[in-house]
Amino acid sequence: MIDKLPEEILSAVEDLNGNPLRARDDFKLILEASISSQRFDELSDLAFQAKYVSGLMKVIQKREAIVDEEYFKKVGEEFQVSYQKIKLLLQPILENSSNFVKNIFEEKYFQLSHSSLENMNRLCEDLAILKLYLNDLKTKKDSK
Repeated sequence: MIDKLPEEILSAVEDLNGNPLRARDDFKLILEASISSQRFDELSDLAFQAKYVSGLMKVIQKREAIVDEEYFKKVGEEFQVSYQKIKLLLQPILENSSNFVKNIFEEKYFQLSHSSLENMNRLCEDLAILKLYLNDLKTKKDSK
């Protein structure tokens, strides 16, 4: 359970990142929706998948270093599956949001376009930092 306000979490994640988030406004919308609907498990799963996707994206971007074509194909398939999981995790988090917010996410992140993929990658990079933040919270809680 998260007992902080979205703005506090946002600030802590940016501090952890050392830079402003790339999809800050949408990241905040996700935090607000998760907290208001108490979808903490989904938020944690989303952060996990985003961190995984960010790692896969780094592998894909460094393709020339990969010799095995079969390995690259497998990474690409895993990326597609994880991307779909992110979409499926975002939907229940945003289900109580306004139609305006849902439309923003639909147009910005869920289209089958190059710009949607770029937007999703930026959002995933931000959510990957959230995963580090949530891990840090868990570690602090467990050490008490």
